[in-house]
Amino acid sequence: MNGGFSYKERNNVINIAEVLFKSYCQSKGYFYRRLGFDEKNDPIPNFYDLNTFIRNMPDFYINNNGKAGLIMVKGTANIKASEIKMLPMFMEWYSSEKCPLLYAFCFKNHKPLLLHPDRLISLYEQSIDQQWHDGVTYRNLNLNKETT
Repeated sequence: MNGGFSYKERNNVINIAEVLFKSYCQSKGYFYRRLGFDEKNDPIPNFYDLNTFIRNMPDFYINNNGKAGLIMVKGTANIKASEIKMLPMFMEWYSSEKCPLLYAFCFKNHKPLLLHPDRLISLYEQSIDQQWHDGVTYRNLNLNKETT
């Protein structure tokens, strides 16, 4: 599934990225807890009427032997322009020295790629604008170079 599909179509399948992330955490023995809204398993009415910062809460809290983090899980290397613009505010609101905000890019047959929002901004700036069929602007982060 990708941004070429409608919101309803994307929510009719499992969120494989979150499944992969939870499986990874379990395999490593990390404590994790789902945060925010779960549009797949527990949707709420009028979700899009909520404030954007509420809608974009981190997906998970993780803790590994006292080292904690808040995690935004992504199943694609495509990032919307609107999300990139909010990243500095996300870092201010959600990140702390002892519990940073991180993005986990989760793809089949790969361990999650954890990136700090500053790195996302840098990768975004190195890419070019594209548009989905609905006119939403995004960029592909070209994560291949991050895994080598």
